Parts: sequence; C-alpha cells; structure tokens
Amino acid sequence: MVNESLDILFLGGLFPKGREDEVICNSKRYVQNAANVLQYAIVEGLDINCLEPVRILNALFVGSFPTRYKKLFLNSYPFSHTEGAEDFNVGWFNLIGLSRVSKYFALMPHVKKWAQEKTKKRKIIIAYAATPVFTGILRYAKKLNSAITTCLIVPDLPRYMNTSLSSSAIYNVLKNLETKQILRHMPYIDRYVLLAEHMRDVLGIDVPYVVMEGIATDCFEGVSSVSGESDTKTILYSGILAKRYGLVDLVKAFTRLPNPDYRLVICGEGDSEGFIKLESQKDKRIVFNGLLPRSEVLSLQKSASVLVNPRSNDEEYTRYSFPSKILEYMSSGTPVISYKLDGIPNEYFQYMYTINERGRAEDAIYSTLKDILSKSEEELSEMGKKAREFVLREKNSAVQTLKIIKMIDSGIRLR
Repeated sequence: MVNESLDILFLGGLFPKGREDEVICNSKRYVQNAANVLQYAIVEGLDINCLEPVRILNALFVGSFPTRYKKLFLNSYPFSHTEGAEDFNVGWFNLIGLSRVSKYFALMPHVKKWAQEKTKKRKIIIAYAATPVFTGILRYAKKLNSAITTCLIVPDLPRYMNTSLSSSAIYNVLKNLETKQILRHMPYIDRYVLLAEHMRDVLGIDVPYVVMEGIATDCFEGVSSVSGESDTKTILYSGILAKRYGLVDLVKAFTRLPNPDYRLVICGEGDSEGFIKLESQKDKRIVFNGLLPRSEVLSLQKSASVLVNPRSNDEEYTRYSFPSKILEYMSSGTPVISYKLDGIPNEYFQYMYTINERGRAEDAIYSTLKDILSKSEEELSEMGKKAREFVLREKNSAVQTLKIIKMIDSGIRLR
C-alpha cells in the first residue's frame, strides 16, 4: 500500500545520524539505544509506505543535567534522516527540573508552523512515547488545528517507564503526577499504537488503535562473528542488568551447570552489576563485559550459542510490555530462550525455546539451560534460522508500519 495523501510529522527523540557518539559520550547512564533503533525502523517503514520521507521533529531522548547528562544546553540544528528529508532537532535548557518545560516550549513554534501550513494532504502527527511533553504537544497541535489526526505510540506505560532508574518515594510521587498529566492529554489523542494488547485496558482507550509489538531490522548484515573455542557453548545476555529482569537468577542457575566448556557472557549495566562481577571472580566461566558499543554487542549476539531473556512473569508490568531485545535477538539467527511473557504474542513461541514457569526462577532457568545446551549445534542453528526468517518476513518495518497507516486511514482497530 502506498499513501501519498498524508502529511506526516514524526515527533521523536532519536539520535540523528553522525551525532550518536556525541549522545553516548555525554550520557551518564542508560543510553536509550532500543528506543533509537525502533524509532528509526518506524520512520523507515513510514517512508516506504508513503513514497516520500516523513518530516521528523526531534527532541533527543537524553537525561537531564547534571545527574544524567553532561550538557546544560542542547543545540538546535537541521538534519536529514534520508535523502530529501527536512528534519529538525530542537535544543533546550537541560537543567533538571526545568528541562521538560524548556523542551515543550522549544517544540511549540515548529509544531505551530507545520499545523498552519496550507496543504491538501491530511495532516498526521505521530509521537513516540507517552511522555508529558509529547502528549502535551499532541494536545497543542489538536487545539491549533482540529483537523489534524494525533497518534501516540506507546512503547511502555507511563507508570513503568524508567523504573530501573529509581525507586525512591519522591520519584514515585513525581511519576504519579506525570501519569495524571498524560491522562489529561488523552482526550486530544485520536489514534494509538500499542506494543502490547493489555495496554488498552489500563489506558482505557476507546478510539482506534493497533498492536505493533516492535519492528525487526536486519542490523546483523555485515556483522562478523567473534571467534571462540570450538568446543565452547556460550549463553549471552545483553541489556539492562536489573535484578527484576532475572539477572541474579540467571547467574545463579548458570553456576550450577558443571560443564567447563560452557560460558555465560553478560553485557550492560544496572543494579545487578556488583553481584555479577563478584560471581565472575568466583566462576571464571562467567564473562562480564560491562557496557559495550552496539557493534560489539551485535557481534557477540551473532556468535553466541543461545541468547537468553531471563525476565519472568512475576511482575505486573510484563503484561504491558514487549521486550525489545526479543526481536533483535531473533533477527540475529541465534536461538532465543525466554519465558512465555504475557506481553509476547503466542505466534513467537514456536520460534524460541521457553523456560518452564513452574517452581523457583533459578531452578526453572537451570533446567532449561541444561536441556537446551545439550542439543546439537545443528538443531540449535535450525531454530535460530527459523526465528530470523520469521521476524524479518512478518515483523519488518514496511509490514509493521503499514498497520499504522491502515489504522489511521480507516479508523478501525487492527491487531
């Protein structure tokens, strides 16, 4: 389907090409790589389905100065995500406590100019992520021009966003206030893109929506494998090292495996980091790499025997999220081990190995690893190959964003 009748403004926080290193160098914690990858995939799919580049209005997804980002002032500049695109990145005063207000006012004049431009095309503004700034901008655009269709992509429910960064009482109070602010903006939002079906019930959505759990990209093309010992089988985890994501259970389960030719490789940072470092000193088969450049992580994923996502269904938030690492893992061609999380559609589970949910998490992961690592290289390779073919065929950018365009065009709910 090609649609030439839409004037789409994509409101996001991606890292403009050529500026990624600047963002990484100035970030003190948790660079939003997964959000960056997904936003680019959505933009790519919209470009394909609309025959011409969408326009990006960008406000970098970075933390505030001085605690999470090294820069107090962020600069404005034009950029182009592809040939012929006219994109703009806004700058703002990034001081903690004031950054959101500053960002909102920096976006306003650009949205106003776009909203008031004369065109015969239908105006659509699509915002990535349910933040008070972006939902506020959707409200502002709708008030400027009621004919504009506003669409919000919800990768995470507001109350579960950034929960790995803090758990203090003050943080929770601020998070509740933020959620209430977002809910006040919702009457001005016409369409939704949800990454999990159960999000609809929590948000109380009564307008058209589509479920798009993510987008698979062939980010492994040209990625070389890491050479290793021929008899070694490697389990890899990459991402945030949060205890609530099952990292402690994974490490404990692995240490119970007696085979000296097994390796557990872990990349990332988070609250389980100290525990992992300590265990890696006790068990030399555990390799802790810390935070690595994305290119190195992809190379390790491609080279591993299995990739594991140890997050269990124990916490409520798993119903309302699709783990972004699942699509990246599956597109690597390396077999994936995961729990049957409520936020993952059933169609995925025939292309991965699942962890038995009965009993303690540590025991379940241990027995699953023991069973899967005993399988032949041929069997593991075949599972990885089928998973890669599935996601690149069924979950690519063109297929997934076509769902968004159909939903916006027709005004009906799609699954």
